[in-house]
Amino acid sequence: MAKLFIAESSKKSIENLSRFLTNDGHEAYFFDNSKPIQEVLNESKFDLAIIDQNFKDLSSFDLVNHFIKNQKNGNTHIVVTTSSPNKEDLNKFSALGINHLFIKPYRYKLLSDKIKYAINPNKNDHGAFEPEILKIFLESTIHIFDSMGRIVIVAGRPFLKSGNQSLSEVSAVIGLSSPQIKGSMSINVTKKILIACIYRMLGSDAKADDTAIADICGELCNQIMGRAKQKFLKKKSMSFEITVPTILADPMHILDYKSNSPVLVIPFLFEKIAGIYVEFCLEINDSYEPVAPEKLQVVVEEGELILF
Repeated sequence: MAKLFIAESSKKSIENLSRFLTNDGHEAYFFDNSKPIQEVLNESKFDLAIIDQNFKDLSSFDLVNHFIKNQKNGNTHIVVTTSSPNKEDLNKFSALGINHLFIKPYRYKLLSDKIKYAINPNKNDHGAFEPEILKIFLESTIHIFDSMGRIVIVAGRPFLKSGNQSLSEVSAVIGLSSPQIKGSMSINVTKKILIACIYRMLGSDAKADDTAIADICGELCNQIMGRAKQKFLKKKSMSFEITVPTILADPMHILDYKSNSPVLVIPFLFEKIAGIYVEFCLEINDSYEPVAPEKLQVVVEEGELILF
């Protein structure tokens, strides 16, 4: 059974959601702003929040921010619903790390799948955590930090991550996609380590402001994924396209993993202190059958290469 927070303005949607969730054995709290949102979140831990983009009693952006900043519910899965998608608003939600969008009317099969994942994120990892894949990311990270910044790091024990909040001060996220595999890789790094990389690469007189720190984080992420891509092709016979890294440095920033699969984290120690976290979230299509190159269609959509 899951516990859900629902901020919905439509009476009909409330009735339908209430009936559906009750039949599935879930507990739903329908927020109406009669009690302050902070008080609600401090009193209860929710597995999933469903927030109407046009919720009348409180701004949907305010609701999302309250969840993100709340200690008890900071890692709650959040779904935004709308009947009229607006690109500007969607970009704002994406900047907050909210990329699960349901277009009304509700599709209960999709909602049911999302609830199942929220309460059991370890299910259906599609083989993405096999040792060889973990080894590819581990070796690529160690090699790039050593070759680019002469930074010697040691891998710690991998673990499954709950939620999508960054584990360090600066993050870079890079997406990957193909018919064989999709998802993302991200690195979360302390500013201290990034500054050390800058000085070791460019000398002690190098500028190490916020822009330089963001740039080096993005370049490290790009180089790690580039090396991993070569290893995937050589060891797994898998190829994929990668996006330009997205850099995040705002306090308490959250990450978009491009997939609902579980997130595996490999921590790395620099000078015996954990300060680098490499995360990957992948879905592998085991039933994929290669397509002849001359039959492959390529579509460029909003700057991302999509193959199908």
